[in-house]
Amino acid sequence: MDLKLIYGNMRALCEAPQMMLHYADIPYEYKMVWDHYGSSWAEVKKDIIFNRLPILIINEDKYLWQSNTIIRYLSNLTKTKPSDEFQLAYCDAVFESTHEMFFPLNPTINMTFGEKYNSNKKKLLEDILPNSLNNFEKLLQNSSGNFFIGNDPFYCDFNAYHHFSMCLILDKNIFSNFPNLKKFINNFEKLNNIKNYLDGRPELVELGKSPHFLIDGKKIPTGLNPNKKY
Repeated sequence: MDLKLIYGNMRALCEAPQMMLHYADIPYEYKMVWDHYGSSWAEVKKDIIFNRLPILIINEDKYLWQSNTIIRYLSNLTKTKPSDEFQLAYCDAVFESTHEMFFPLNPTINMTFGEKYNSNKKKLLEDILPNSLNNFEKLLQNSSGNFFIGNDPFYCDFNAYHHFSMCLILDKNIFSNFPNLKKFINNFEKLNNIKNYLDGRPELVELGKSPHFLIDGKKIPTGLNPNKKY
């Protein structure tokens, strides 16, 4: 099976799918939208279904959009989907709850700078994240294993890890009072191929000032435009 993930230069909606594929040893290709289409996102956006990214292309001729749908589809391929009906519903509830963390967490880290970054960061750390993290801490406390549903990682765990790792970017001590979350992160990073993926992905630098990724020794601005100027 030929799989291509089309997105931009962001650590956001394609992190969980990529970790799932690495975990399951399933090859895929990740392409920036401008490389895949040969034009800027502004030029091709009007021709893309619902004008949104990411897109998963399967065997060159089948397209899926909506990041959550892509993850659910990949959960079958990667064997990260519970077989029990209740566990599947529970997994999806956890998954949807982790996705609620996306905004403004991911845009703040990937796209904002200056006062906007500072104000968003303050709001996240003081008003938004404490309650969310407290709820996830309680769920993990009630789990019978290392992850949200026992000792096997399911697709909800991959999305959870991504968002928890983004929290750590804002504050490396954010989990000081959440021992179950710290244990979850530690166990997740021991999964098959996960450390290799984390160590090999581009470094995100200059947060809050002019966020960039270091790719092949070059600083590429975050977002959907490789020529963006701050």
